[in-house]
Amino acid sequence: MADHELPDDGSKKATEHIQHVGNARGSLAAGKAVAQQQLTAALTRTDRTIRRLDILLSTASGQERALATINYVASILHHVCKSKTWHAFQNQLLVLGRFRSFSALSTDKTPPAAARWAALSSLASETRYNLRLFGLLPLWVWGSQTLKNPPSDPILRTLTMLQVVSNVVYQLLENVAYLSSKGVVPKRLIEKYGSIDKWYIWSTRGWFGHIFLQFFVLWRQHILRRRRLAAQRQAATDIEGKAEVDAQSQESLRLEIRTWRKSLVNNTVWAPLCLHWCLEQGIGIPESLTGVISFMAGAWALHDAWAATAKA
Repeated sequence: MADHELPDDGSKKATEHIQHVGNARGSLAAGKAVAQQQLTAALTRTDRTIRRLDILLSTASGQERALATINYVASILHHVCKSKTWHAFQNQLLVLGRFRSFSALSTDKTPPAAARWAALSSLASETRYNLRLFGLLPLWVWGSQTLKNPPSDPILRTLTMLQVVSNVVYQLLENVAYLSSKGVVPKRLIEKYGSIDKWYIWSTRGWFGHIFLQFFVLWRQHILRRRRLAAQRQAATDIEGKAEVDAQSQESLRLEIRTWRKSLVNNTVWAPLCLHWCLEQGIGIPESLTGVISFMAGAWALHDAWAATAKA
C-alpha cells in the first residue's frame, strides 16, 4: 500500500497566503460597501434637509422666521463672545493647554468673532426691514377680510379691527423711518414731527398696541370656547351621542388649544421687551438679553414651521 505524500511547508504557506489575500479582499469589499451605504445615507439626509429648507423659505412667513432666527442667534453669540465670562473661559482653556504665554486675550476691544456675529445679526435685521417694506399689503388684506367676513362675536370684531389699525400705524411709521434713514425720504420731512428715533419709538408703540389687544383677544377666545364646549356637552344627552361628539371634536379642540397657548406664550414673551423699546429710557432690560428673549418668543412657531415641512 503506497504511502500518502504530505504537503511541504511551501505549499502550506502558499495556501495560507491565498486565504489571507482572499479575506483581505473580502474585508475591503465589505468596507467599501459600508462606506457607500454611509455616504448614500448622508447624502439622503442632506437632500431631505435642503428640501425642507427650500419649503420653509418658499413662503414670506418662513423667510421671516429663518431671518429672525439668524438675527437673534447671531445677536446672542455676539454678546457671548464679548462677555467677560467667555474671556475668562477662553483664558482658562489656554492655561490648561499651556498656550497662555503667547495667547492672552485682551478685553479692551471687541473680539473678531463678536464683530462678525454682530455684522451677521445686523445684516439679517436689515434684510427683515427691507422685506417689511411690503408689510402694508398683507395688512390691507387682513383688514379687508375682516370687514367682509367679520367675527360673529362683537367684542372680537372690535378688537380685531383695532389690531388692524394698530399694525398699520406700526408698519407705516417704521417704513417711513427706515426709508428716511436710507435717504429715500427727505429727513427734513421726518424732523418736522420728531427725529427718526422718535418715529421708530412710535412705530414700536403701534406694535405694542397689537400685543396689548391680543391679550384681550385670547381672553375672549377662551370664554367663547368654554361656552361652546358647555353647549356641546349639554346637547349630547345620551351616552353614545356624547361619545360621538367627543370623538369628532377632540382633535380639532386639541389643535385649537395648542394654537391658543402658542399665541399666549408668544405674546407674553414679547410684551416686556416691546414695552422696553416703547419707552425712551426703557424698563431696564439689558441689551445682551434682547436676542435671547426675542428667540424665545418665536421658538415655538419656528418649531411648528419646521415640523410642517416634513409633511409637505
